[in-house]
Amino acid sequence: MRNKLSFLSFWSINDELNLGRLQTQLDELRLAGLDGVIFHPRFYPGKPVYMSDAYLDILSDLIIYAKSTGMIFWIYDENGWPSGTGSGEVIKRLPDSTCQYVNWVSDGQGGRLVFESFSAVSSIDPKTTQVFIELIHEGYRKGLRPEAFDYVTGFFSDEVAFLDGHGITVKTGAIPWEDRFPALYEYKYGEALLPQLPLLFTTVDGYEEFRVRYWEMLTDALITSFYKPVADWCEKYGKKFTAHVKAEESPFFQVSYSGSCFQVLKTVETPAIDALERFPGNNFYPRIAHSIAMQQGRDGALVEAMGGSGWGVSPESFTNYVMWLASHGVEHFVFHLNQLKLNTQAIQDWPPSMPSHLTWKDAFPALLATLQEQAAQLPDLRAKPDVLIVTPTRGIMADFDTRDAMQMNEHDGSNIPASTTGVLDAKLLALVEACFEAGVHYELTEERELEESGTILDGMLRIGQRDYTHVLLADGCRWREPAIVERLLTAGVTLCDAENWRHVFAVKALPVQSAAECSFIKQSSWTAEVPKANQVYVELQLQDNGKLTAEIDVHQAESFGVMTLFLHDEVSSVWLNDVELTVVPTASGFEAEVPAALTVNVSKLHMEVTPLPEGEACPIALLRGSFIVTSKAPLIEKDEHQWLLEGQLELAPLPTVIDSTNFIAFGFPFAGSPIAVRKTIQLCDVEQAALELTDLWADAALVKLNGNELGWCWGPNWSVPLPKAMKEGSYELEVLLYPSTFNVYGPHHHVDGDRYLTSPDQYKGVKNFADRPDAPEQTKVNGSHFVKWGIAGEIRLLH
Repeated sequence: MRNKLSFLSFWSINDELNLGRLQTQLDELRLAGLDGVIFHPRFYPGKPVYMSDAYLDILSDLIIYAKSTGMIFWIYDENGWPSGTGSGEVIKRLPDSTCQYVNWVSDGQGGRLVFESFSAVSSIDPKTTQVFIELIHEGYRKGLRPEAFDYVTGFFSDEVAFLDGHGITVKTGAIPWEDRFPALYEYKYGEALLPQLPLLFTTVDGYEEFRVRYWEMLTDALITSFYKPVADWCEKYGKKFTAHVKAEESPFFQVSYSGSCFQVLKTVETPAIDALERFPGNNFYPRIAHSIAMQQGRDGALVEAMGGSGWGVSPESFTNYVMWLASHGVEHFVFHLNQLKLNTQAIQDWPPSMPSHLTWKDAFPALLATLQEQAAQLPDLRAKPDVLIVTPTRGIMADFDTRDAMQMNEHDGSNIPASTTGVLDAKLLALVEACFEAGVHYELTEERELEESGTILDGMLRIGQRDYTHVLLADGCRWREPAIVERLLTAGVTLCDAENWRHVFAVKALPVQSAAECSFIKQSSWTAEVPKANQVYVELQLQDNGKLTAEIDVHQAESFGVMTLFLHDEVSSVWLNDVELTVVPTASGFEAEVPAALTVNVSKLHMEVTPLPEGEACPIALLRGSFIVTSKAPLIEKDEHQWLLEGQLELAPLPTVIDSTNFIAFGFPFAGSPIAVRKTIQLCDVEQAALELTDLWADAALVKLNGNELGWCWGPNWSVPLPKAMKEGSYELEVLLYPSTFNVYGPHHHVDGDRYLTSPDQYKGVKNFADRPDAPEQTKVNGSHFVKWGIAGEIRLLH
């Protein structure tokens, strides 16, 4: 199939290794439609010890099991992130390792250089990488059983950037440094480095050329110290190597973290990017990985996708995101992430955990199958491109001011000021957006790659295995060889720029979608099946005595029967209305049964939880039973997507009937299971028709007719095909409406509710880079947010 996608899970191994449990979840991921996993120790508790014989023995069994089921198996080369520390073992082996940097301090005479350092593993120190490879890569090669190691597809390195990867330039305005740089610089340029170093911070004559040289030297140091040794090891032992660097979104953003993605990623066997959040981003950085893969003759590009997209991610937003990336030639998708154990920390760890812990996980196989079908209809980006866009990486390096970098959002590189380099960066991104909107098939490179790797032939420019007859020079390109442009023209290569490119390429009109003919059919009104079980999020609050307490108002609690308190983490004790409950472990957490006798003639449920001394400080808890969750305060419509409930919650008996139009208002705001709605419809003889649901709010819907499944649907196309040659008559239509997972896990109290980007701080209520710039400093509010859920519309018949 053309444009065939592969789907893998970033498998977060955040609990002790139990082979049976690992195999069970691996099977779950396979049945969900995934092709494989990247085994990712993440907040791993060290049971057994990371990289120990016992750890590698269990992992060997797991890999061999994956082989027996046909699941692809990659290994993430770190315990946590970024890669390179060997779970803290590298610094133990090399205790004198430091990350060095240089900064500029103003004084009465203009300023001076200040050299500083901190104790950490530096990615531009080749000694630390050699120890890292010996500990991790060689550890897996020697420690896994041969059959298991042979089956491993490859290794994934994560966010290895200058120094320890945490952005010294963005955070402090400093620039990475190494004591060996003076010798490296003098060897390459025949000049002393130290006398020119102030040019990184001042604008004395010659600063532009020096800054380009320095940032390119830094880029090369990162490649030769980390990426090249790991790539060489993987090639030696027949393993793929994939990696992404932080800050791919724009060339300005790249400079402070890795210098140039173009140079780093061409070293990587499977070039990758990191595309997080929920909504498509700019159309520059996904095309980098694809371009490099095509130029270097690699087997496609990979993406670590949708981390931090929040529990509110839906099949619709999921589809939009995947298809945006697929439209850029990205073929290998690694979904960030699937938690082995859904404890409180995991719930808040750059959610969601998908697909295992989504409310709509049952729809996942159908969703992935639909994505494959849609990808097959995309233009084939492996075909000859229309144009090569040259990115002004050197142009931006030449005027790069670290004070500008300090104003950026460290997550996505937004808020770059309108400085000389900021303007070049913005112009490039605008140029790429215009080409994308015009339907131009473009690929990307930069000045250095064109000069050093490009071959000018008769009528074309060749970079690696890719030939280009048209080259679009973005504003600000800077050349070591001034005659390069003239040489391209003389060879017959068509050159254009931001002013005239539209005259060179015929703008392609987007296809007009014709509307399907439709009609309304005779039908009854919706009836909703009242769920037998419900749940409410328990708001535990820390008290001065170290205990956690919560109170829930109840009405006619004696009618609830037996309830269950579910906790996502182990605790020391649980008390309800002064009676201690017995807590037992389950496959998914911990449960304490609430006997019906405890709720007779009470108006409040008072809970007291004692956390474990070294355990989760405030575990997420859900009370489950036969009740509805109500409030005396009315729902407030937050926006077209969400409700806001500001009143005190109360539990009340289940009603006999509920209205299908708003399940939140009728008592199920925290529910995580679908609700069935039904109606009778009259069909005439139809051919190749479909049923369309209207005016509904849900993440997904499973549609049945007379008990037979017609299929899954989700927004915006809420329709399912009818079987061919349906006979005229009366039919019973049943629709299972699946709620948003956000309603279960929140963060309910964040000022914006369901955000497209959710970091752990959105649960704490502390403003951070994942919040909108004008958000309050304390982002936690009293009211609770819920994504809308219900159905009000009629059924339409599509012809």
